Amino acid sequence: MKLGMILLVFMFSTQQPAHAINVQELLEASDQVMHPENLQGAFRMALISPRGNQRTMEVMAYQRRQSETREDRLFIFTYPPSVEGTGLLVHSYHHEDDRMWIYLPAVDVLKRVNLSTSGGGYFMGSDFTYSDLISAPREEFYFELLGEAQVNGETCYLVSKRGNTRAIERKYGYSLEEHYIRKSDLVTIRIVFYDLAGDLLKELRVQEVQIIGPYRYPSHVIMENMQTGHRSEIVFGDIQVPETIPDEFFTHRYLQNQ
Repeated sequence: MKLGMILLVFMFSTQQPAHAINVQELLEASDQVMHPENLQGAFRMALISPRGNQRTMEVMAYQRRQSETREDRLFIFTYPPSVEGTGLLVHSYHHEDDRMWIYLPAVDVLKRVNLSTSGGGYFMGSDFTYSDLISAPREEFYFELLGEAQVNGETCYLVSKRGNTRAIERKYGYSLEEHYIRKSDLVTIRIVFYDLAGDLLKELRVQEVQIIGPYRYPSHVIMENMQTGHRSEIVFGDIQVPETIPDEFFTHRYLQNQ
């Protein structure tokens, strides 16, 4: 781990009163631990119905921090054959409207995804919305450190996250999120989401974390819809943090011709 990150983790993991911690500094420290500038890897996503029926997809994922105000993501489906070649391209901006496109090879159509209402809908039938795939700017939210809580016997900082306006809540689809950030390494290991009516909607649970150099990346996660009983499980295989990812990966041409 880089010296700066060692100091950050030490600073926030030492025993001190919760009220002495600046929530923005905590979020920044956690972000530095969990979000490398470049990331690529393959993952398997299982969609599991309340009755236990399961559908599995395999995906190649690429992520790049283009600048301080923009991140790009690319998802290419490789299995099953019915969705092979389907791709999702995301350009996420901090001070502009986010842009997202999905490519459907069966009909050779590139479509712009509408993110303007309720988070833009659910991603490929999973329990992740399209807005869950976007790095939202912190300025759009109000964060509050509520104290500490236990998750599976581990002490976490409990941070609430609310949109600054009702329009922001509608944009991302949630009225409130509760983030549980593990004190030992500053990894977010649980997120609880509430719908626009304020009712419990779904829960993200991190089952495993992979150490990649100075970073800690959730390599096995479950998102469960508490209202329907449906859940989605993502397990990463080989995760890499390359020095760079080619610009062409995050273009319409590559999305359609990969």
